[in-house]
Amino acid sequence: MTGDVLDKLIICDAAGFLITEGESAEDFFRRIDDTAAVYDTFESELRGGNKVKVFDLFEVSSDCRISPELTLEAADITEDLYGFAVYHVPGFYLTRQIGLLWGGCLIGDPEQNFAVFLLRNAFREKRRFLNYRREELLAHELCHSVRHVMNEPRLEEYFAYQTSPSPLRRYLGNCFISDKDAWGFLLPVMLLPIAELVRALLVPGFPSWIFWITALIYPLFLLWRNSRSRKLVNTARKVLKSAGVAKCEAVLFRSLPHELEEIGSCSDFEQYARDKAESNLRWQVIYERFIRQSVPEKSEETDL
Repeated sequence: MTGDVLDKLIICDAAGFLITEGESAEDFFRRIDDTAAVYDTFESELRGGNKVKVFDLFEVSSDCRISPELTLEAADITEDLYGFAVYHVPGFYLTRQIGLLWGGCLIGDPEQNFAVFLLRNAFREKRRFLNYRREELLAHELCHSVRHVMNEPRLEEYFAYQTSPSPLRRYLGNCFISDKDAWGFLLPVMLLPIAELVRALLVPGFPSWIFWITALIYPLFLLWRNSRSRKLVNTARKVLKSAGVAKCEAVLFRSLPHELEEIGSCSDFEQYARDKAESNLRWQVIYERFIRQSVPEKSEETDL
């Protein structure tokens, strides 16, 4: 690979375009060009002054667009933590009626290479809604917009929630990684009152305690799974720190679970990273951006 191609890949990585597993440089640049074309079309429609439909679900217009200053605040968070700043994904305040507790989300279609941020309209005038800050929500969704191409849900929420200033959200955020987790948590809880009514009004001997146990099982499973995921990341992080990597979180963010397991068990991370970079385009970028200029310097100091 020529230096010019690697430089372009690094620029794209810093802008929030990750290389997928097994993707070649040609396929990657083709995907980026397709993405740019989709967003150019969307921006042209917005400049026409009309409302634009997004996935046939919502209508947005230029007058409800999130300001560049707010996008910059969120990008500063992800740049400091993970080494990328996304500016190409547009964001809008949603003015239609929405859920009472809904604060914001990212909706997108990987096949169309297109996504938009949506925030509750209350954030237009207020920095906070309930216990959430608007820049925190945007930074969270920026992580999703970048990492979703890796098609790896196991740690998706973990990395997104690390942008939160709340230690509790950073710890528990990865408990719910899919819709079925929410249903598995809520459904037994919703059945509890019914079971108690049956016992109180119809069948005095009805074993409602079974439903209490069921209501506890899935939350305990979520906490156990979250603990395993956190241990996976934390073990790899310790190896990176001991190897002298300056931007550990950026490397972790760009790694797949099986790679985190390999990192956590390897005795020479620098050699591991060099070996990965020889056969993996994503790791060539990781090595050049976050490892080459930090690990060798530490090695030289050790020799002295």
